[in-house]
This record gives sequence, structure tokens and C-alpha cells, in this order.
Amino acid sequence: MALAALVACSPGWPTVALQGPAARTGTTWLRADAANKKLLYIADSGKFIVDVYTFPDLTLAGRISGINRPQGECSDGDGNVWITATQGLQIVEYAHGGTKPIKVLGDPAGYPAGCAVDPTTHDLAVTNLTGFSGPGEVLIYRHGGGAPAAYADPHQYYYFLAAYDARGNLYSSGQTAKANYALSVLRSGAHKMSGLAIKGATLYFPGTVAWVGSTLVLGDQLCGNRKESCFYRGSLSGTTVRITGVTHLKGACAVAQAVVEATELIGGNVAQCGRGGKGSVDIWPYPRGGRPIKSVTGVDMPTGAALSNAR
Repeated sequence: MALAALVACSPGWPTVALQGPAARTGTTWLRADAANKKLLYIADSGKFIVDVYTFPDLTLAGRISGINRPQGECSDGDGNVWITATQGLQIVEYAHGGTKPIKVLGDPAGYPAGCAVDPTTHDLAVTNLTGFSGPGEVLIYRHGGGAPAAYADPHQYYYFLAAYDARGNLYSSGQTAKANYALSVLRSGAHKMSGLAIKGATLYFPGTVAWVGSTLVLGDQLCGNRKESCFYRGSLSGTTVRITGVTHLKGACAVAQAVVEATELIGGNVAQCGRGGKGSVDIWPYPRGGRPIKSVTGVDMPTGAALSNAR
């Protein structure tokens, strides 16, 4: 059975039975000075490892192994990084520059794909791509622990990635049961999720959800229904997201999750989508887009991305 993954070019999508090889073993290592630097964590779900780079020079500073199919990532204000182990049914937390988990949460409901940390409460949101025998949902671990509370939008079946805004509202990208793009929100204090309409563009395959100030950024791994990645900028009014601009990434095949900042967009580029080449980790100018201003190779299927600041 094919592994359901966050990357648009994954074979077998949207088959969702997560049967595949176990996590590969390897050596976990980090440079001694890594904890003193700003770090970029890239989950390589193809190699079952997380590569750690110093940022912005993208020098390999270490590697974390033993996570069973790492995919989505998120970081908090302390620099701690959460990584979803989709096939391991876990969400694993590492301290900035750390080599051993400081917390491991089990997912009781499905296959964890993405995560986000609420800046107002420090709650951890985890998106389940699917449940064990049905649709996915969003789990909220209060203050990053304990038994999670589950939330879902009845019109959304698959839950990919998520992001909080500054007021504690959670947004999740995904798909309907018919594989149409879907976007939902769990408003702060609400007890269920609701769908959002998108006006001004058609998105085809879900990816990044991010906030840059008051701008909502939505990644599309199949921009224009082609094997190219782009990022739409939008403004939210009520239950409607109005697209105000788009950033095209030249040569980017499938950017599943990216870190979006005021002047840069950082993520992994899966370049094997029928066009040859190798995967890479790239920094693109934002919002201009185009070709990367910095790129390193050596990855197979980079999916998750998170920046972590030294304390």
C-alpha cells in the first residue's frame, strides 16, 4: 500500500493506508556549536531523517535519525522544534540544537502530518492527514501535552498543514473527499472548525499555510495544475480569503512546507517529479520569487521546514 505523504508527486496519492518500511536507523549528530546558531530543520521523509542547517548559510550542522517518516514541523518561541512522525503515529519535540527528544506525544486518532504552536496559549495543534479508517482532523494538545481535543470541518477529509495567526486562530490546508483543495479555520475559543472560501485563484494541491503580518500565505504544490509550486497571498474577511498576489518559484517542483518570512521563503524542493534532478533545500526571495538565492542538495524528499532561534 502506498504511503500518503504531503508531497504532491508522491506515488499513489491519495491512497492513505500508511504501510511501508520502518524508520531507518542511523547516527544522530549535531555540531557542538549548533545550539548557539539559528537553525533550519528540514524533514526528509524519503530518508527518514531530519537535516539541520545553520541559517542563512545552509551549512549542514547535524542530522536527526530514528523518526518514523518525518513530515511536518513547527517551532515555538523558545526555539523548540516539533516533528511529526507520520508512520510512527507520534509528534516528537527537540530543544534547539538538541540531539535527544524532550517530549514524545502519541497520536490516538490518525496519521500526524503537520503541526503549529499557538503563540497566545502555547497549545500544540497537530493535523491528522487521515484517521485510521476515515477522515482526518485536528488535535489540540493543551500547552503541548496531555490528552488532545479533536476538531474537524465536516466538508474537509484530509488535513495537511496548519498555522496560527497572532490572535490564536488556527488555519489548516487540506482536501475534500473528492480531492479538491480545502481550507478551514478553528477560531480561538470555538468548538468546531469551519470552511473558508477562496476568491481570485484556484488552488490544486495543498501545502504551506503561513501568516506574514496580516497576510495569509497559501502554498500550492501544483500551481495552475502543473508540476510547479507557487504561494498565494491573501486577505481574510469573514469567511472569505481574497487572493491579492502570487509568488512563483522557478524550477520548484513540490514545495510541501516552507517557512515564509518578510523577505525570504525557505523550504525543500522535491525535483524528482518526472523531470529528473535531485531534491534541494532552497531560499527564494519573497515575495518576488523566481530562482533561489541559495540552494544545497543532498536531500531525497524534503517535506517539513522550521526555523529555530537560539535562546
